[in-house]
Amino acid sequence: MDTTTQRPLAAPALFRARAAISAAFLLMGFGVGLWAGHIPIIQDKLSIDLSVIGFALLTMAIGAMVSMPLSGWVVGHIGSRRPTAIAMIAYLIIVPTPLLAGTVPLLFVAAFFFGFSLGAFDVVANVQASEIETARGRPTMSSFHAFYSIGTMIGAAAAGFLIFIGWSGGFGAAFVCVFAVTLGVGAAGRFYPSDPKPGEGPHFALPNRVLFGLGAICFFAYAIEGAVTDWSALYLTDVLDATPARATTGLVLFSLAMAGFRLFGDPIVERLGRRAVLAGGGVICSVGLAITIAAPWPLLASVGFGLVGVGAANIVPVLFSWGARTPGIPPGVGVAAIATTGYLGFLSAPPILGFIADGYGLSTSLFVVLIMGLVMAVLGFTRKRPPPA
Repeated sequence: MDTTTQRPLAAPALFRARAAISAAFLLMGFGVGLWAGHIPIIQDKLSIDLSVIGFALLTMAIGAMVSMPLSGWVVGHIGSRRPTAIAMIAYLIIVPTPLLAGTVPLLFVAAFFFGFSLGAFDVVANVQASEIETARGRPTMSSFHAFYSIGTMIGAAAAGFLIFIGWSGGFGAAFVCVFAVTLGVGAAGRFYPSDPKPGEGPHFALPNRVLFGLGAICFFAYAIEGAVTDWSALYLTDVLDATPARATTGLVLFSLAMAGFRLFGDPIVERLGRRAVLAGGGVICSVGLAITIAAPWPLLASVGFGLVGVGAANIVPVLFSWGARTPGIPPGVGVAAIATTGYLGFLSAPPILGFIADGYGLSTSLFVVLIMGLVMAVLGFTRKRPPPA
């Protein structure tokens, strides 16, 4: 049984709700891009090696794992509208704190709360988005995730600009986050009205047998996305000697490709089919990573990261939409279950890859990610035909 009621909205109000949650996804991606673009600066400022960066990312993952089931419990009691607004504002306030940390212990504390706020925001925003998609009666999830990718691209570009002008200590990021909070406050009042059904408890759990296969694919998809987000800048600086300001190019191209192919993702999925998008996307991700690993120049490696974005673009939206239509599973429950498993990949894979990189090099870590793409392609190809959208 579903946990929320969905009030019919007039077309203008539904459009405003769609625009508001699109802005929320953009701000979510903006924070991630801003953080990821500063990772080489954090490493240099605190004089830490890759294993410490890996532990910081693991701490972030732990924070998210704590917050996601709590977020599901809250949504089950009060709906998704208010939790999305609160999580968004809290997240934007917390985003600059890891960049401002002056010691390693403070970095770990800030990373925990960054992960906590990001995990909560991601889950409740995706439930809110699935409710809007259901209310519209048309595929919409790819467009929402396109705005996340656009936000990541803007955040990474902003990080590169702040580093270039000498505002890399975290105060520049705090300054731009003030404007992000202003945008978030403006969007918060226009979210889709969502309330719990009387007498029903929350439903939020890890995937059951029906959703397990989709969750496994989502784990690898998010792992690939997290690996590029967190390690692309360091790969370009440490392996190919790119400057810190130019090292954001890989993440920018990756995010640009993700955004572009997600904006047109719904007709692509309709034409090719969901299984073809999953299987073909995994293969394209692996090809892009092969180019990056073999590339002798930063620009060519960045193009490889961009190709990974082409392959990964519509995998997660397809999975969320598929999960929302799984027979016998309420849409919000399906989305939340797949998001939880996928987010585990997004936040746990980068620190694990960091430990591999510390012992065997970043190229070896990216080769592991390449294998993930091939596994994802096989899992996507073997899925049974999904229910109609």
